[in-house]
Amino acid sequence: MYSNSGSFVFGRVVVYATLVAAAVLENPPPGIIYTRPEPLSNVKGSTRSRAWSKSSWIRPTGNIQKIQGVGGSKTNSRSVAALLGAHQRQAGGFGYENITSTNSYGTQYATRVLWDGFPMDLIIDTGSADTWAIQKDFFCVDYAGGVVPQSACAFGPANPDPTSSYGPVTPEQHMFVQYADGELVVGPMGYTDITVGNVTVNMQQTCLANTTYWYGNNVTSGLMGLAYPSLTNAYLGPSTESVHDDPDNYQPYSPLMTSMIDQGKIGAPVFSMAIDRNASTGMLAWGGMPPVTGLDMSQTATLDIIITRLADRTATASRYSFYTVIPDGWQFGHTTNTERYPYIVDSGTTLCYLPPDLADAVAASYYPKAVYLFEYGAYFTNCNAIVPIVLAVILDGIRFLINPLDLIYRDMIDPVTGLCMIAISSGGSGPYILGDVFLQNALAIFDHGEAKMRFIPRTVS
Repeated sequence: MYSNSGSFVFGRVVVYATLVAAAVLENPPPGIIYTRPEPLSNVKGSTRSRAWSKSSWIRPTGNIQKIQGVGGSKTNSRSVAALLGAHQRQAGGFGYENITSTNSYGTQYATRVLWDGFPMDLIIDTGSADTWAIQKDFFCVDYAGGVVPQSACAFGPANPDPTSSYGPVTPEQHMFVQYADGELVVGPMGYTDITVGNVTVNMQQTCLANTTYWYGNNVTSGLMGLAYPSLTNAYLGPSTESVHDDPDNYQPYSPLMTSMIDQGKIGAPVFSMAIDRNASTGMLAWGGMPPVTGLDMSQTATLDIIITRLADRTATASRYSFYTVIPDGWQFGHTTNTERYPYIVDSGTTLCYLPPDLADAVAASYYPKAVYLFEYGAYFTNCNAIVPIVLAVILDGIRFLINPLDLIYRDMIDPVTGLCMIAISSGGSGPYILGDVFLQNALAIFDHGEAKMRFIPRTVS
């Protein structure tokens, strides 16, 4: 649904848009499952059902910490685009099937965590739920399972204590995670005090990994998962046994964000993230908003959280899910597209991935027109091309402008043609992605209490 006025008539299409969104969720792409999470305010008989103020997320919080891009690479093998690529090569669908670890453009963001008082840098992952770190005497293995030097896994400093402060989980449990790009993490589960941004979560169930196959960055020592509880990967029995092959041994538990809320450690059941422009830095806040500049507080987009899950075929496949929203549409130049599809919100993916027809139309609005290069899974144009006068995603009736300076990546040059990559690409059959090029222009608030995602525009400069 296109219009050439650049305006969007919300009142007349709200019922139609709701019906369209429902139909889209009921007919997902191959291997994809869409679900709606239960707001924590509806969960009875739990500390999560405390009477949170619906506006409590607005308050600033002192529970903040810096996040930093790590690795020095322009690609991220754990970006949503890379994971969807690996998934589509197994389950079908099209659009990401040629996205691999070599052309999955994105940044891994990390933050400092105190693990029983020991400082460690962990990767931030909103697509998984487990929190884990390597122990000192871990085994690094290769793709075939053979033991290789620890340096081959390229972790940062290991935890010097091989045991958790509160001891192991009883009955004995272990974590088994096999990521879409082949990486593997296994180890015993125990209870640990985890401190993030001045908040200490007591007796958090975690894993000190003793066996990994990992593509590290020589900085981070593990991963902090911020997804919903259904995505944890704990199994009964010791890690030396293959009991994770039996789904009856799966043991759900409360991950870090859920424990933080259950223990009443934060003023609101939210976390929020702001990504800085052109700096690979940002800020993470627990229980409210970080003190970032340029926010337009007169405008807040509020959308239902949809959980996108990868319907893996094997019981031992990694449990991934992603925070997903359904925008009202896109504006590019004087044209507005009002087709509604699910978009995953991912700080680890650089580009925004759109439906094919829309991506082609946006690419054609550059001058000269951007062309699709299959080997990159992206569009390229002249490095000094004229960009669209406006490119914006419409969320809850609010235009979120993409900074014109971000519409061409002049450090992403095809050596054969000399052309530069642009900020959008085609996501094929979907689901689609709102990546860093969007998140650099907004504050994203993940509201578990109301099962909403909220976005506040940041000044384009």
